[in-house]
Amino acid sequence: MMPLAARETTSRRRFLAGTVAKRVAAFAALSAAPRPNVLFLGVDDWRDWVGCLGAFPGLKTPNLDRLASSGLLFTNAHCAAPVCNPSRTSLLTGQRPSTTGVYANSQWWKPALPDVVTLPRYFKQNGYYVAGGGKIFHHEPGFNDPGAWHDYYH
Repeated sequence: MMPLAARETTSRRRFLAGTVAKRVAAFAALSAAPRPNVLFLGVDDWRDWVGCLGAFPGLKTPNLDRLASSGLLFTNAHCAAPVCNPSRTSLLTGQRPSTTGVYANSQWWKPALPDVVTLPRYFKQNGYYVAGGGKIFHHEPGFNDPGAWHDYYH
């Protein structure tokens, strides 16, 4: 370990100012760059039953394999709760079930989280075209985030 006198020291204020400056520069670079297209596929009980995950060598899912090879594939994904609605609420709000209070499939998340910005709403508020379909939030369309979609297909 280096003696204290030999180490470069900095004040908390200088450290924070440098950190903020780096974040601002990074944000400016990101906002100047073209935004990526985002495709979110939410599938219940899918497990590893697709060829690109390799669990079942004889499994043939060429279209999903091709899609996975051209994007980001999560190979170690977990859910926040072993029940559909709390897990989906957690994923789409960024809050765990112990924070949302949503523990059952029968609970609508909106009364417990009236001001939360959901994932589709965030994308919509930031200039993305947002379309959805099926059971993104639990019990479609009843548990959907009102106003978060440009188009929603039932």
